[in-house]
Amino acid sequence: MKCSNCGKNNATISYQQNINGEVMNLQLCESCAHKLGIFNSLDDVFSPMILDFDYVLPEEIKCKKCGYTLSKYKSTGMFGCDECYNTFKKDIDSMLLRIQGKNRHVKEKELPKETTKETDKLTKLREELKGLIEQEKFEDAAVVRDKIKKLENKGKEK
Repeated sequence: MKCSNCGKNNATISYQQNINGEVMNLQLCESCAHKLGIFNSLDDVFSPMILDFDYVLPEEIKCKKCGYTLSKYKSTGMFGCDECYNTFKKDIDSMLLRIQGKNRHVKEKELPKETTKETDKLTKLREELKGLIEQEKFEDAAVVRDKIKKLENKGKEK
């Protein structure tokens, strides 16, 4: 985008001014911003804050055993050692809860396994049911449907 003032240089500064409810947006190059005194006024406002502002980023927690950090775990998806689990326990719990909806493993009930013979029989009955429905033989289809339900329930009881 070109500068709103000179129309030559690329605009690098977006300046918005609100005077009595009338908003004026300007896209300015650095040179025009200096000429209009906008850039200087921003320096005057922000430079004392920047110069007096002393902010130190908190040191990232590291595993005592291997030196692994939480950010390294987030980027690789792997821990460095067994102690990492204890070091990052609080963070892991919150991440798992956010990602998976649960932060503890819940063992599913073992589902009964159908034998190959039962599976084949169910497959044939389902195909037969589909054919009967297509032929609009609904009474025969109901009988086959009941056989399928009986076999499925038999498999669940095991």
